Amino acid sequence: MADTKPVSMGRQSRKYVPRARTKRPLGLQSDSSQSPNKPHPTPTKKGEKWFLPNPLASRLYQKSGLGSLDEEGILLEPLEVMFCHWNRHIPVSETWVNDRIQSDYNFIAKSVVFDVARSGGEIVIPVGNLPNDKFTNNTFAVKWSRNSSHFSSESLSQIRWFWASQEVDWTDLINWVNSVIEVGDLPEIFVIDDEMDITMYRISYEELSGNQGHWNHLSAKEVTALKDLMEQMTPTPTGCFIQGFSSWPLKSIGVEHLSGVNLRQEEIDWIINKLADDAVHETLFSHLTEQGCILRPGFKYGCKWRVYDDDVGNSHAPWLLQPISEAPSSWEQTCLSVRLAEGVHKKWVCGLKDSNDWRFLHIKRWLPGRV
Repeated sequence: MADTKPVSMGRQSRKYVPRARTKRPLGLQSDSSQSPNKPHPTPTKKGEKWFLPNPLASRLYQKSGLGSLDEEGILLEPLEVMFCHWNRHIPVSETWVNDRIQSDYNFIAKSVVFDVARSGGEIVIPVGNLPNDKFTNNTFAVKWSRNSSHFSSESLSQIRWFWASQEVDWTDLINWVNSVIEVGDLPEIFVIDDEMDITMYRISYEELSGNQGHWNHLSAKEVTALKDLMEQMTPTPTGCFIQGFSSWPLKSIGVEHLSGVNLRQEEIDWIINKLADDAVHETLFSHLTEQGCILRPGFKYGCKWRVYDDDVGNSHAPWLLQPISEAPSSWEQTCLSVRLAEGVHKKWVCGLKDSNDWRFLHIKRWLPGRV
């Protein structure tokens, strides 16, 4: 018998270099091209903030939007001190970081979020340095575009952050998103995991509509034929099967198979309500169907529906939709849903009732430096 080599199922040949993980070490790094000729002063505590004197303070405030003005200098939030230590050669004592963690167990996460938020070159200012009318409740920091003045230009976005393991309070999140959009900013979410790695999202509302025919487009003859067909349906474990027609009149409803059409229970309910002219509480399914969309099961994509704006045979579904009642419970699960959707070139949206209308919250991944 010929010798055979064991097949390694757990490892594959990799030709790419893994992404380097940022360690953000403590201690000033010596760099002849960037290190100052004269060491910068160490920040001193003043109230809940940290003081740096001019002229260094003036440069940090004017050019980088760091700190708030104080007599002969600026006052920095602790996370700004950490940013300046990593990026502006500002020294801190050996025990400074540990002391901050003891007083604020989220100090490391906040500092990493702030550092990453500024990595694209934008001006990012923590809300502790801003007047109340510049940000919305629960906002962590406000961002200005690159090459824009935070003194004279309108802000670009507002930032919130969460641990990946945190539960998503969808009501709170939606209220925050609405408030941020109302003042003309983009809502940005930074999610940090236990590796201190961050995934960033931007949130907006998406319009969902399609080109399929509406119920009102059916002729009286087609409605009568449909009523007769529904009376002949054969129940199945997930809906019903109908045969005995030459042409199925509702192209956006049901799946033609075995010389008939298979209907899901939600499709059966919608047709029955339409035949009865029942103007009951509008469901998410009926709203999207009457907007000309086709809704197909989203099981293989981990969602409620794939939503098409054209015939299934003509295009891919632009959206993967999850109703708010079935939305992911944690940011870990939300990240999985969004990543899966974008991996197959679709948008992940969450359907919710806002006042008397349906709205669709779109969460997409985003990287610093991109508008």
